[in-house]
Amino acid sequence: MQVPSAVKVGSTVKLACRFDLEGANLYSLTWWRGADQFYQFSPSSADPVIVYDSPGIAVDKRESEGEVVVLHNVSHASSGKYKCEVLEDYPSFQKDSQVKVMEVIDEPKSPPKLSLSKQLWSPGEELKANCTSPWSRPLPELHWYINDIKIPSHDSVLVPLSEHGRGVGSGVGVSLDEWTGVGGDRLSRTSRLTLVLREPHFNAAGWATLKCDATYKRVYHRSAEVHLITPWYKTAAPSQRLYGCAVTVVAGVWLAVAALVPLVL
Repeated sequence: MQVPSAVKVGSTVKLACRFDLEGANLYSLTWWRGADQFYQFSPSSADPVIVYDSPGIAVDKRESEGEVVVLHNVSHASSGKYKCEVLEDYPSFQKDSQVKVMEVIDEPKSPPKLSLSKQLWSPGEELKANCTSPWSRPLPELHWYINDIKIPSHDSVLVPLSEHGRGVGSGVGVSLDEWTGVGGDRLSRTSRLTLVLREPHFNAAGWATLKCDATYKRVYHRSAEVHLITPWYKTAAPSQRLYGCAVTVVAGVWLAVAALVPLVL
């Protein structure tokens, strides 16, 4: 079976079921999603291709034939266990099947957002930062990097949903409804980093780069980064010293690099 493990909402997906009957004839090839049959190919029948109604399954009958089934405009309802069943013709009628899982992903509409507790940093200080990936389903993995070196996972924690919306100081709170989305099935995810900054983190010009990656099963990869600026940083233009704004491209995706904004704790 050739079934992708993860695809994006709205995609066109090609499913394939390859087999070798070792000289025997094929009676039927059927496709199932869970307990629902949605496709049957019977080469000796007057109507060799039959498509059955199934929630979340939209078969492109013109593009589907024999071993290949094409689904268009997949949705979350298209996710599930897919089974291909091959049945030999008379006289043996031997049957074999295989199952694979496909997940339909609703990716974030924008890059993650970085928030820092302040703008200027010095070696020896404890950095606190939040990285929030916007609404998606399912939730992405969040990873931190400083100067393109991955920060160990024990330096960060995922913020419980109950803490979303709690602001401190100049931070702006966000209501719980904004985080959970319609029906509570599309959630944002926030990772909170705590890291003691050391002199080697900063280059000779007096700045370091902090980055957060949001990824899920190679279906999407989006990043945001900011410059950590020391008080003696004087080589860049004033706007760059304060905000470090830019746009970069990672894996062919345009990524907005976030400005330094107040940290929500």
